[in-house]
Amino acid sequence: MSYEHPSYEELAKDTLLRMMRDMSEDYWCAGWLRDLEFTLWAALTGGSRKFGLGEIEERDLARMKRLHELCGGWWTLPQGEELVRFVTTEEWLTIVSKRAA
Repeated sequence: MSYEHPSYEELAKDTLLRMMRDMSEDYWCAGWLRDLEFTLWAALTGGSRKFGLGEIEERDLARMKRLHELCGGWWTLPQGEELVRFVTTEEWLTIVSKRAA
């Protein structure tokens, strides 16, 4: 990312990551809860909003959805890896469909 002149896409990507981490911390007291990306995606796509110590607010879901649209992807922590990585929406939907199978 260009720190001097970041694009809107880069800003959205960074903000989405921070929001996902903050939600994990705020609701579960965990930096990145295992399967966080799947739980948040399920809530974002109409699933349960119950999450840890509360319920995800509609405004937070709306913000995550908009950030996802702006950056064109989602953050994930693949099993066995130590660092989160960004994947495109197409890659993410493939990951989600394989997990559901």
